[in-house]
Amino acid sequence: MKNFKIISILFFFNMSLFSNNDLEKVSLQLSWKNQFQFAGYYMAKEKGYYEDAGIDVDINEFQFGMNLSNVLENNTADFAIGRSSLLIDKSNGKDIVALFGAFQNSPLILLVREDSNIRSVKDLKNKKIMITDDAQGTASILAMLSSQKIYTNDIKVQMHSFNLDDLIDGKTDAMGSYISNEPIRLEEKGIKYTIFDPKDYGFNFYSDILFTSSSFIEKNPELTKKFYEATIKGWKYAFDNIGKTSHVIYSEYNTQGKSLVHLVAEGEALKKLAYTQEVKEIGHLDKDNLQKIVDIYKVMGLMDHDIDLDKFIYEHNNHMALNLKLTENELIIYGLISFMIVGMLVFTIVYISIRRKWLHTTVELLQEIDLKTKQLKEQNYLDVLTGAKNRKAYDEKIKEHISLFKRYNNKFSLLMLDIDDFKEVNDSYGHKIGDKVLIDFVKIVKSNIRKNDFLFRIGGEEFVIILSETDLSSSKNVAENIRLHIEKELISMDNNVVTVSMGLSEVQEEDNEDLLFNRADVLLYTAKKNGKNQVSY
Repeated sequence: MKNFKIISILFFFNMSLFSNNDLEKVSLQLSWKNQFQFAGYYMAKEKGYYEDAGIDVDINEFQFGMNLSNVLENNTADFAIGRSSLLIDKSNGKDIVALFGAFQNSPLILLVREDSNIRSVKDLKNKKIMITDDAQGTASILAMLSSQKIYTNDIKVQMHSFNLDDLIDGKTDAMGSYISNEPIRLEEKGIKYTIFDPKDYGFNFYSDILFTSSSFIEKNPELTKKFYEATIKGWKYAFDNIGKTSHVIYSEYNTQGKSLVHLVAEGEALKKLAYTQEVKEIGHLDKDNLQKIVDIYKVMGLMDHDIDLDKFIYEHNNHMALNLKLTENELIIYGLISFMIVGMLVFTIVYISIRRKWLHTTVELLQEIDLKTKQLKEQNYLDVLTGAKNRKAYDEKIKEHISLFKRYNNKFSLLMLDIDDFKEVNDSYGHKIGDKVLIDFVKIVKSNIRKNDFLFRIGGEEFVIILSETDLSSSKNVAENIRLHIEKELISMDNNVVTVSMGLSEVQEEDNEDLLFNRADVLLYTAKKNGKNQVSY
């Protein structure tokens, strides 16, 4: 019987190894740092859509200095995410096939403060504008300016610092931004703003285009199709479940340290860009729309000739024939714009090329500053002794969870913990032993909660846990598990066992931060009164 058990264990172990090795490995290169912008890929991985398709996907974050159009040629990625400027790369002979466009409308905008008295694009004349030195990437903004007779010599082009404080402090008048990022950050700071969106002026570009090469598709037709279909499922889930998706990004992919509320707001903004009145399904690439973008690039001098769009668009994309032809008036407008933009671009390229080296140096410096700022911020939210989050962190996090519950009905539970008779530990053995008990307590609790649960020290021996997306029934099991582990593993001196009492409550419709906290506090008192070392709920 014993040998049979051993054989069974080895069999299932080998089957597990076989199953993992059986997955086809591919790599995906993102076009920026981790954020909701790439939610579909994260969720396709986290929900098992890729694994169900027999694929193991390695998702790689953007690194500064990386040339995205070359990652396929250099064999550093099998799939990558790019912009509409992939059309230019295709016209220059690069082997590119666009699988789908995550966003029908580009999130790239110009952002100004409301108190700047800049009410229209025309008011930007003689103003300072921060845009990148990438004429291809900022083509929609340059075209928008030109359509309002604002040329490069009419504005003061500044090297982009990627620092929103420069707009807030008035070091620049307008900043090239993403509608899903900087406006949300201004709202968090209570600063009013105005957006100038190129699509409102007729310059509507696709964004976040998933692409690969025709050579890769020819070698891996089934793999490509499975990856494409699983990715679409991931995006549909992400936009149908913005709250849950934000939780996943917050706990697993949050390299930028964004708040949960920010990620939710980002998801809501991007969802509006992913669908239009004509396009109800995620990812469609339309030939007529792409041709319009090609025409704009040609007018701006960024492309010399047309490309075969049927070879540019992936065969399974099922792109929609919307038959949106250019009207005679539109042709006249684009013709007039061509003369204006060409002159503007010549000046822009000469002006900005001098600053190209400055940009890379500045970005590296900003990265270092951002890292140090992030480290200081993290220290600000940590309890120095135990490493748990502190009361300040709790106040912010509970507001986020209450807000998500009100908007998306994302249930969660609040667990309040108090170490039993902790004063006696301090009095009997001294504060040094008391501190060790607190440190060991936090280690045990952390090892018995998930990454998307949050532990806070709110007082001497008082702690709170926010159990994300967990109802009362499941939370009771978590709480009881913690209680048992504390009773079994936490010892002060002379083999004296340390125990914990807990009050547990699930969030309710009428709750605010105080109501929920007070209810858990009353339940904790009940647990203490009824004999300690127990959970009251």
